[in-house]
Amino acid sequence: MEADIIIVGSGAGGIVVAKELAESGNGKDKDVVLLEAGPYAKTEDAVKYYDKILSGQGVEIARALCVGGTTLVTAGNGPRSLEHELKAIGIDLEREFRELESEIGIKPVPADCYGEGTKKLVDASAELGYKAVPMPKVIDFDKCLSCRRKPCGDCVIGCPTDAKWTAASWMEDVTHRGVKVVPDTKVEKVLIENGSAVGVSANGKEFKSNLVVLAAGGIETPKILLSSGFPSNEVGKNLFIDTYVTVAGIMKGINFNEEGTMQALIADTSFKGFMLSPHFARHSVKILNLRGYEVSEKDVLGLMIKIKDEMSGVVHADGTIEKYMTDKDSVALLEGTIIATEILERAGVEPKSICTTSLRGAHPGGTAAIGKVVNSDLETEIEGLFIADASVLPEAPGAPPMLTIMALAKRLGKRLGIE
Repeated sequence: MEADIIIVGSGAGGIVVAKELAESGNGKDKDVVLLEAGPYAKTEDAVKYYDKILSGQGVEIARALCVGGTTLVTAGNGPRSLEHELKAIGIDLEREFRELESEIGIKPVPADCYGEGTKKLVDASAELGYKAVPMPKVIDFDKCLSCRRKPCGDCVIGCPTDAKWTAASWMEDVTHRGVKVVPDTKVEKVLIENGSAVGVSANGKEFKSNLVVLAAGGIETPKILLSSGFPSNEVGKNLFIDTYVTVAGIMKGINFNEEGTMQALIADTSFKGFMLSPHFARHSVKILNLRGYEVSEKDVLGLMIKIKDEMSGVVHADGTIEKYMTDKDSVALLEGTIIATEILERAGVEPKSICTTSLRGAHPGGTAAIGKVVNSDLETEIEGLFIADASVLPEAPGAPPMLTIMALAKRLGKRLGIE
């Protein structure tokens, strides 16, 4: 197969590049092929395509391998993250942010959509002097409410009504405009000749092209680069994962498990390196049961602590991951846990029941960072090889990065579409 441009990965970055190429300038006249390692999946079945990775210290990192990628199993959060940090290094995404917020319908969670548990946590935060605001979401709340008369927690397993925007939402449009989507095609390496990208190798076959855009994610993209003999020794280093835990306790009959997840954002200016958000974790119920409490999922109220972790990890060519908590990370997690416990107690949770889940990673990235592996235009030192996913982020966002990944990809897609 031959194409003008090959895009590897159909998640937040890949789909935006494909859409921009299909719609703008000379991109309409180019043959664009989108390669995806996973299969097509029904949105409501997305949970079946979870692929969990463990780092050397047992920190779990979750993603989804299917057309649309991890966007199918996100909580639908769409805040602007790293906006000021990127602007400080010459990348102003204001235009792209505004365009995307309109295109995918980002808006704060309406107050009347808050569940009882979220209301209690938001009120308790305010009483303690911490600012809580509605989370910006990529959700059509009218459609969401028509489903069950209230937002549910199914965003993270696959929205049953397509009320949540995902990369799969745009797949029909880009294919109609001429982009060829090829599922079940795992890219192993980029083909490089005389310092230029000339295609990729996938499923034992060669796919030739004039340009290659890697958008396979913060774990897969560095693996592909390393397997390709990419010259930079920075590839795979500087891994962050936005480490998080959930602190939870007993509040009988709160039915927090049935609420939309992460409906509010508690990111007070007094917080250093972390954010809090209402979050139900099934594992917290198991912990409480093991401690002798007779509780079910409807009896637990919780808060996520997500830290802006240091870039202390490494992704190796064989896919193994090294990631450890630094002293700074541990301090941020401890401070967040103390405040979360304070909020939970003020909300009415049984103090002695409060527990903490194990460490997890939400947003792996940084492994092909701007200024280290790509320039400000997201191009590598290999001519014609670009990257448009979380691996290019220059530091951990400590907050949902989907919109920022999409904004960077939109900026790249516009440029490639007019060249």
